[in-house]
Amino acid sequence: MNRFVASLVLPAFLLACGGGSNPFDPDPTAPDPTVPDEDNPVTDAGIPTALAGDVGRISFNATAGTMTVTGLTQDGTPVPLTYRRRPGLDRNGYQAYTYQDDPLDRHVTAYAAEANNGSGVRGGIAVSGGPRNRFFGGGFYERDGAYSPGTGQVSYAGNYVGVTNGNGSSEDLAPVPGTTPGQLRPSQAAEVTGRVFLNADFADGAVEGNVINRQIVDGGIALPSLVLINTPIDSEGTFLGSVEYESSEFPGENVVGQTIGSYGGIFGGTNASGVAGIVRLEEFDGPNDVVLGADSEEEYGVFVLDQCGQPVQDTVGCAGTNP
Repeated sequence: MNRFVASLVLPAFLLACGGGSNPFDPDPTAPDPTVPDEDNPVTDAGIPTALAGDVGRISFNATAGTMTVTGLTQDGTPVPLTYRRRPGLDRNGYQAYTYQDDPLDRHVTAYAAEANNGSGVRGGIAVSGGPRNRFFGGGFYERDGAYSPGTGQVSYAGNYVGVTNGNGSSEDLAPVPGTTPGQLRPSQAAEVTGRVFLNADFADGAVEGNVINRQIVDGGIALPSLVLINTPIDSEGTFLGSVEYESSEFPGENVVGQTIGSYGGIFGGTNASGVAGIVRLEEFDGPNDVVLGADSEEEYGVFVLDQCGQPVQDTVGCAGTNP
């Protein structure tokens, strides 16, 4: 359970242009998912609690267009709860689902996708809006079927979608009586879109990447790019690492080594043909809140990617790779 930010609709900040992160800075020590300890707990479903948040499990069928969610506080009953398909809210190829039991109950926005090429990986997130100064949210990923590691170094590319603890549109909210006090009116959480690129080195058992072209959907507010810091891949094809801002966008700021969240996921399929994962951010609008001028901002995001060189791949993101 975390604090809710009332509004994120503020002028965008013009980010500086530049290359990549400074290659001469040593990698910070990343959490090792192969070493369970009290600082790196997982849920009953095997998801690190840093990423799972308030979600116990998300069951998603892309073909049928169905989703059930277990564990999310204050979303409704029964358990698991079946969410409603909302094609009008789909973002970047991720299917949208929502739930609101009645006009004065919390509204929840959820997104999920499944990878191609028979990898059997899928992932999803669910996040509620206000009121009452708090929000609930979390993510889930899983793999069906067999898995074998990739060979050498390979790349993955595709789209990203996130949901924040700030107000977005109200298009999916149930109408409340006009006499309802403002303190009782639920809000619909704001969404973020972006692009993800991962490099996985299966010879060394490590993965790293970037989330770029990030923006809040309502208002088109540009957000800083993220660096998914190099972290180990364990023998089961799972990983957990830290997130930082892209240093080239904040020259003069000490952002390298400053963790702003966590990311993790799971590879699946023959030669790890797909990957699904979650990004959890404890801030997202730049050091010193330069974009929105707000603090306490948080975000849960999901990425479901196909490996470059597979029959189905992201042709734009995979351009220039050598799969």
